[in-house]
Amino acid sequence: MIRAFFLAVALLLTLPASAQSAKNFKQADARAEAERSKHSDATSSYAETWAEFNNQHHLDERDGCYYMAEGSLTQILEIDESGKVVGYFSDKDNGRSKCWAQTYLGVVFPKPPFAPYWHKLVMH
Repeated sequence: MIRAFFLAVALLLTLPASAQSAKNFKQADARAEAERSKHSDATSSYAETWAEFNNQHHLDERDGCYYMAEGSLTQILEIDESGKVVGYFSDKDNGRSKCWAQTYLGVVFPKPPFAPYWHKLVMH
């Protein structure tokens, strides 16, 4: 019995700590909105830092995602304490959203003010 307990603990420790913590876009969007209303100054400041990093590295342009579908797309990135994008959620499932998921997942941005950080983007 003790052996089984230690085996279970070892298994839990080896699971990836960076798995998405929201189940879908609606849940991620609710978390992003709650975060923005609770920490408006911190989220505004980090949004500027995030945008500077994104623009310096041309992340939103590098894979040609803008041209894979028309219309707007709302995306939410879940960012962990190290700045790594560990979750991607969008309001549409199309070539554009799939492209940006591949672009952003795993990228390490500057560290956010708290984690998980829910970064909401509306692309046109």
